[in-house]
Order: sequence, then structure tokens, then C-alpha cells
Amino acid sequence: MNINDMLVFAEVVAKGGFTAAGESLNKPKSNISRTVTRLEESLGVILLQRTTRKHTLTEVGQIYYQHCLRIKEELESANHSLETLNQVPRGLLRVSASVSVGQNLIAPLLTGFMQAYPEVKLDLRLINRRVDAIEENFDILIRVGELADSNLVASPLCDRRLNYYAAPTYFVNRARPCSDLSNLSDFNLLHMKSLNAPAQWHFESDNTQKVIHFNPSFESDDFSVIRQMLLDGYGIGLLPDYMADAYVKEGRLEPVLNAWQGPKVALHSLVPSRRGITPKVRAFLDYIKERV
Repeated sequence: MNINDMLVFAEVVAKGGFTAAGESLNKPKSNISRTVTRLEESLGVILLQRTTRKHTLTEVGQIYYQHCLRIKEELESANHSLETLNQVPRGLLRVSASVSVGQNLIAPLLTGFMQAYPEVKLDLRLINRRVDAIEENFDILIRVGELADSNLVASPLCDRRLNYYAAPTYFVNRARPCSDLSNLSDFNLLHMKSLNAPAQWHFESDNTQKVIHFNPSFESDDFSVIRQMLLDGYGIGLLPDYMADAYVKEGRLEPVLNAWQGPKVALHSLVPSRRGITPKVRAFLDYIKERV
């Protein structure tokens, strides 16, 4: 079976006939007709019902046409990849990330990226809301946690752990939370409020999982604010490990409820189209994925 014959057949269907397909492919009509006949003979089926006035797809022809289209798209994608492989990343690159991810994971990598790719002009926007990549003209979205259904193409970057922290000073004059979580309501609990999510914490320990609903003493949609409240000794809160590790080393924060862990969350990149990945987009994604 000849892939070129399949592509000619797909062009006949797309253009509505042998004559138009011949003009599109710069081949004689007779050549196009012989190609489709040869394909049908090799398959042992009729793909097109021919009359003097029109050509109509048979049922098997319709199914086969869809497969031919997918092959054509894959070939075009492969050619596009080869064409762009040796191109220098350049031009404006617009990236969106949440505030905490942007400040703590992406920002420390930007200088190195810009030095490695001096012809890329980077525009990073930190936004704590759902972003429409196409409507707002972003090349890349960086998102953490569960992804909403969309037409964007998602690729995993890394997994990170969230845990529960407090300042040591918070426990100077009070007991610590019980390992069975029964007295959590006795403490100031800080809630990261995102997309109207309910105030609840997820705890994991070996094969055990618990979900605790609580009445928060404080709420914010920004982890940086939660962290500052914890550093000030106000209460207990949930933070990504990358926002707490340095402060734990300094002794300004400490993990609480050591018998439990918070949830693991995935960091993803989202782009509008896999076929539309340009050298500048690929360069940024590869650079970030190697380092986060």
C-alpha cells in the first residue's frame, strides 16, 4: 500500500472530485483516477461510487477517509517538526502562571533562560484566576493541581507536595494538634481560597486518607499571604513545599502533624496546540522542565 495513494484519495474527497484534486496536486485527471483505482484494488473495496455527475463516498470509503486524514495530519506535523528543529527560538513569548508558582518556581529560572535564548522576549503574567489562553493570547499556561477540561494540550512538568506548617512561636503557650486530628478546630486555620473551593484539608498517611472540613480563621487566594501569616505566628496553614523549605531550614516554620502529609499536586504546562509548538515555546518548556 502506497501512502501517496492514500493522500491522493484524501485530496479527491476534500476537493470534491478528480479534476479539482488534479489541479490542486498539479497532476492530470487521468493520473488521479488511476491512483484511486489502484488504491481500491489494493484494498479490495470500493471507496468512491462514480457517476457521470458526481463521486460519492461509500460507507467504507468514509471510514477510510478519516484514517487518511489522520495520516495526512501526522505527516504534516512531522514535517513541521523537522522544519522547526534547527530554527533559533526568537520573538515574543507570553506565559501565564499563578502568583505562587511564578514567584517561587519560575522567576528564579528566568535570567538563565533569557541568557540562553537572547532573541526571545519574555512576557510573564502572574494571575490567580482561570485564564483563556487563546482569548488572552498566551503561548503557555503553567498550572498546578487538577486541570479543567479544555482544548489545550497539557504536559506534566513535575509533582510537588503540599504540607501543613506553623511557626514554632505559635505553640509557645498552646498544645499541639493531636495526631488523630480531633482538636484541629482549637487552632487558627488559614485557608488558601481558590476558585470558590470549600474550606477542607486532605491528609494522607500510608494507605489512610482523611478530609477535614473546617471554619477558617483567615482566607486568601495567594499562598504568599498565607505564608506571611504563618511566619507571623498566627496559625496553621497549608503550603507547597517549595514555599516552605527555606523557612523550615531557618527554623522560622516547622511541619505540624508529622504523621500526616498533605496532597501531592502536579505542575503542568498547557499550550493551545501540539502542532503549533514553536521553537521559542519548546525552548522554554524544555528549560523549565529540566529545572523545576
